[in-house]
Amino acid sequence: MDDLDLFGETLPAGDGDEQPPTRAARRDHQTQRIMDAAKICFVRSGFQGASMQQICAECGMSPGALYRYFPSKEAIVAAICEADREDEMTCFAVFRDATSAVDGLVEGAMAHIAHTHNKGSAALFAEMRSESNRNETIRDTVDSHKQEIAVMIAALVNGAIERGEISPAVSLPTLMAILMSIGEGIAINDLPGRGIPLEEIEKALRAMLVGMLRPTDKAQAETA
Repeated sequence: MDDLDLFGETLPAGDGDEQPPTRAARRDHQTQRIMDAAKICFVRSGFQGASMQQICAECGMSPGALYRYFPSKEAIVAAICEADREDEMTCFAVFRDATSAVDGLVEGAMAHIAHTHNKGSAALFAEMRSESNRNETIRDTVDSHKQEIAVMIAALVNGAIERGEISPAVSLPTLMAILMSIGEGIAINDLPGRGIPLEEIEKALRAMLVGMLRPTDKAQAETA
């Protein structure tokens, strides 16, 4: 028989001799249910079109219970972004230890492309980016996430510049703006989902980055 959580919602009971879930675990379970339901509603109806009532219906939760977890759609988006941030930081961790700017950027980008494709989150990613142009609260959440990634990329690229490994064709601020825009565009379009092989994407990314970053003779000699 199912158990009731602290807000009156039903949760699956443990089997056999398993320990019953703790209150914190039950809350985490309910929070994830709401976030998963919200993702479906946002993709299906858009952020503006999806109501809290629709999210309640999707996850099978009463409005009173849902509002105890999240007071607004913006709060749900913030939680979704935070969960995605933790996953994406794993993809981008290579930026911190990369010995080559080109290799590091390619490896991080490919990890993120595969991650976005495997999770099927391209449509949600696009919806959040679109809503951030209209909603200041969403924009702040999205921009904070983007800034964290940008700082990691800038450190990798600037370090390579200072060591004389690359000589970019444009200034660092311009380069960063272009790199971030390209990364967002690839994530939103889900190229693997369109039938483009990952190995072809990697070849194109590497060629593009070599042209933009322009590895110096010193870097090429060290690679050789």
